[in-house]
Amino acid sequence: MLWVEKYKPAKSSDMAGQGKVISEIRLWFDKWKPGKGLLLSGQPGVGKTLSVELLCKENDWLLMRMNASDSRSSDEIKNVLGQSTKMKPLFHKTKVILIDEIDGISPVERGATRAIIEIIKRSSYPVVLIANDPWISKLRALRTLCTHIKFPKVSTPSIAKRLKHILDAEGIEYDEDVIKGLARWANGDMRSAVIDLQTAAEGRKKLDEDALLSLGFRERETDMFSILPTIFRCKRISVAKKLIWDADKDADTVFWWIENNISVEFSSPTELQRAYDTLSKADIFRGLVSKQQNWRFKAYMVDLMAAVSVGRREEPHHGWVKYEPPKKILMMAANKGERAEMRELHQKIGEYTHLSNKAVKTQLIPYLKMIVKSKRFAKTNKESGTILSLAAFSKKNDEQIGNLMLSEEEIAMIVA
Repeated sequence: MLWVEKYKPAKSSDMAGQGKVISEIRLWFDKWKPGKGLLLSGQPGVGKTLSVELLCKENDWLLMRMNASDSRSSDEIKNVLGQSTKMKPLFHKTKVILIDEIDGISPVERGATRAIIEIIKRSSYPVVLIANDPWISKLRALRTLCTHIKFPKVSTPSIAKRLKHILDAEGIEYDEDVIKGLARWANGDMRSAVIDLQTAAEGRKKLDEDALLSLGFRERETDMFSILPTIFRCKRISVAKKLIWDADKDADTVFWWIENNISVEFSSPTELQRAYDTLSKADIFRGLVSKQQNWRFKAYMVDLMAAVSVGRREEPHHGWVKYEPPKKILMMAANKGERAEMRELHQKIGEYTHLSNKAVKTQLIPYLKMIVKSKRFAKTNKESGTILSLAAFSKKNDEQIGNLMLSEEEIAMIVA
């Protein structure tokens, strides 16, 4: 039996980390008026559908459920839910109509959205809609009819506590670091964390880091704020190394994230020195990859990146740590527009000189700077802009090259 079913919460109060959201949903049901719906959103595995199921069970409400991604046309939706919006349940106090995965409706099926709108307006019972992404354009009309409640990600400590409860019930021993690693890697998805736990614990009496490594980390989109804690705090290079290779960013980007946050993670001067020394060796191999175009060195680079926490003697942080994006990446993002303008300038000059952008940047721009700064530079025409002759440093004559027309802004970019 799957553990996600075996250990499913029996009451809404048992749902980890979602107490506030459950209270908001209860309040909406208490104040519900015909013609208004409830829209629940959030990433998969946070308990959107489960919360409605448990509230219906606790209050003796009949749950009428339909998956909008399966029933895509207006006729299908009307056939499934049309009569149930008016008919009174025989053996329950009332009923709740739940339409799941409404963001899975095809944009082509515009009639399906209109059918759901009509159901909300005419229904004698509460209608609850569930979506992973409620902000897509095809749901705009539905949002105006609904109260929107967003489910947050389940916190890492809440996931870890749940995983420990399951392992205790199954009589399986575990390492604390393994549970924390699984909880962090789940990225707020309780359901996937439990699935990963069962996969890793299958046939084992103890869950250790070998089990975590054999799991292979199910592919899911993760950000660096989820990856960094595991890299900094795990005790096995093999686990951290696999995490770096499987990250949604390339190893060079992960390198700069590690470099920028070592000082945040490590407080002891000795530990800081050891971590930076290890990362500096990784930087040597990173440079060799670029200079020699030898990609085998990247494996050595990743090995050393994964080893920044090896030999760590100070107790790792157990609470939240404020990691920051690399300043290098932020600076490149800020200068993206300027770099694009420079590329266009290089291309413009290259068209006159028949050189590549790289050759213009390395061979011509240094000379252009000298020319622009010299006192002899200058034929300026207010109507046509600045006329810059390239004959001064070219083997070709003016007639073969022609005069390059550069604006004052472009001249300023060259000098900068």
